[in-house]
Amino acid sequence: MVYCIGVDEAGYGPRLGPLVISATIWQLPDGLQPEQMYQHLSGPILSKPPVRKQSNLCKNAKGMLSGISGCPNAWTAGCSEKTATQKQWAPLVIGDSKLVYTRQGRPGLERTVLVMLTAAGNRPSNWIDLLEAVTFDPESQQAALAWYPAYWPRVPESISPEEIGGLAQWVAERLAERGIRFLGGRSLFLFPERFNRLVSHYGNKATMLSLQTLELVRRLLEELPTGVVQVVCDKHGGRDKYVDLLSATFAPSFFQPAQVKPVQESRQESIYQIPRGNGMVSFRFRCSGESLLPVALASMLSKYLRELAMEAWNRFWTEQLPGIRPTAGYPTDARRFRAAIATRQAALGIPDSAIWRNR
Repeated sequence: MVYCIGVDEAGYGPRLGPLVISATIWQLPDGLQPEQMYQHLSGPILSKPPVRKQSNLCKNAKGMLSGISGCPNAWTAGCSEKTATQKQWAPLVIGDSKLVYTRQGRPGLERTVLVMLTAAGNRPSNWIDLLEAVTFDPESQQAALAWYPAYWPRVPESISPEEIGGLAQWVAERLAERGIRFLGGRSLFLFPERFNRLVSHYGNKATMLSLQTLELVRRLLEELPTGVVQVVCDKHGGRDKYVDLLSATFAPSFFQPAQVKPVQESRQESIYQIPRGNGMVSFRFRCSGESLLPVALASMLSKYLRELAMEAWNRFWTEQLPGIRPTAGYPTDARRFRAAIATRQAALGIPDSAIWRNR
């Protein structure tokens, strides 16, 4: 079997809320490269949301597209008279999470993430189900469950369960026709206390991101059967050389450092090969990694999970301080928000370590 693992994160830059690192796992036909997947899946999958005029019938009060019953194409192609039972589904958008979020808001992320998870055998119907489907380690799950539990958003909130199920079946069938299986997604949540602890341990934020990403991959590789595996990641900052990081992560359990073979180390892409059992594992760190479908879906999963977490955060603080402007957590606005909540935070006995990321 040939497997592909795509990895990306959301929330590296903010000072509030979690950093989420996600991986998506795929089974591919022999010879199919990750960069060929969009062409191979050109019918059911789009790499970016089209820009189209939205019907007023397909907007909710906030101006976002709404997955109303009987309008399965609302997300990407405007309203249609076709019903869900006729399976006239609009293609699923798997692309740059920032672009999807800009054009379609959180509903665009939700449609893709929940449909793909359902196609892989999970069917989240609330925040707890979603966490059980994707969190890979107990600390991630426990921290996410403890993150303002009375304020979790509704899941799903913008598309009906019936549409999710029907579209997931359609997508899974289209993938199978092309010899592709989506096996699921896994995510690490680094909320502020854990984030700060790991940055202190590793010495800097960039090394922490790289080693936590590789640790997620290492544990996924332990679950996969032996065989050829391609791991594709977005490049981490300005780093071009990854031999030391790969050796530090994998040497104890998979191979000796001398067996990490650099194939290419360049600004555009750094490639390494590692023997494992009867299969080869290759690592590819690419600039604009989201141009590859497995990385793009990992990015969308990370972004969706972080957006849900930040909604719970904002709902809590809006109740505490009516009229406060919500925040996405990025540095300048995070400082504004931190100053605004300081008095109430102290009164509630919430320590800075529970909410503020030091880097």
